[in-house]
Amino acid sequence: AIDGSDFDLPWNPTSKYVCDFSKNKPYCQMHVNTLYDLLNKSYQDCISQPKTAMDERGSVLAMLDHLPDDSIVMMDRGYPSFNLIENLNRHQGLHYLIRAKLGGSIKEIQNLPDGECDQAIACRVTTSNHYYVTHKSSENIHCIQHYWHQYQPFRSKNTKDRRWDFGVFCTVKFRACKFQIGTTADGKPAWEVLITNLPAKQFPLPRMKRLYHLRWGIETAFSKLKYDLGAIQFHSKKDQFIEMELYANLIMYNVVSAAVNQAYVAQTDHHHWDTINFKLATRIVRYYYRNNQQAKFQALLIQLGTYLVPIRPGRKNKRRLKPKRAVSFVYRVA
Repeated sequence: AIDGSDFDLPWNPTSKYVCDFSKNKPYCQMHVNTLYDLLNKSYQDCISQPKTAMDERGSVLAMLDHLPDDSIVMMDRGYPSFNLIENLNRHQGLHYLIRAKLGGSIKEIQNLPDGECDQAIACRVTTSNHYYVTHKSSENIHCIQHYWHQYQPFRSKNTKDRRWDFGVFCTVKFRACKFQIGTTADGKPAWEVLITNLPAKQFPLPRMKRLYHLRWGIETAFSKLKYDLGAIQFHSKKDQFIEMELYANLIMYNVVSAAVNQAYVAQTDHHHWDTINFKLATRIVRYYYRNNQQAKFQALLIQLGTYLVPIRPGRKNKRRLKPKRAVSFVYRVA
């Protein structure tokens, strides 16, 4: 899975991560794009960007070469674009699964039937605004607002370039899967659409739904990285030291996750299965590293297996996103 998350940083007026969206209270914020292995539960790649220059789709293209062959990469809403889909289509041995918006800019998705469906879609795309204006009434075509820099080097912020890596005309093909995931507050069915290039015979709609459910693992991984390892609070002010702290936390997450995956969990006849408490596992692994006890790996695994929490599948809780500020150095976790 590929996804991004924001990290609040200590205030540093010389930092490249300075943001001033409110125009009265500048602050420092970093957007981190990660490539996460959902099956092995480990971070594979990381690209950090200033919040003001965030480019999630560009980070995906930069991380594609680090993916092994015959991989399935998953992304959430906000990632779909014709340029990204076509790049994924031309990447040999790579499959993708991207959640799309029903009310997005792709007209073919908006016109899907009002019910579960599985359709192959081909979108004709052009960068020629003249051709689009003269032919949009007679054929179904999309226009990419892309400007070649050799014609005009500078443009206003209202005509920003959109990335397009292909020719003037291109046909972008993908498979659209629409299914119901529940009901809304007023009792109407709630629909979701997935864009993919997986074959329909091997991956029908029920399997696609279960497959995309695995993507939630990167969301829980961000939660563990920030709150269990303490990556939400940095102990440095300079950009290089902050990035060093971020990479150290990612490496420690992989170490703790690898140890947890190898520890034995004795299951009982309780109503729920048990798993290892990741937060306590982080403290135990850190203790072994700080006290130079890496040789006692078997003792570490035994100790990890004593701190368990129940697994409660199907739990639902509404996400309440709140803006956060960097914590003062006096109150930071160790």
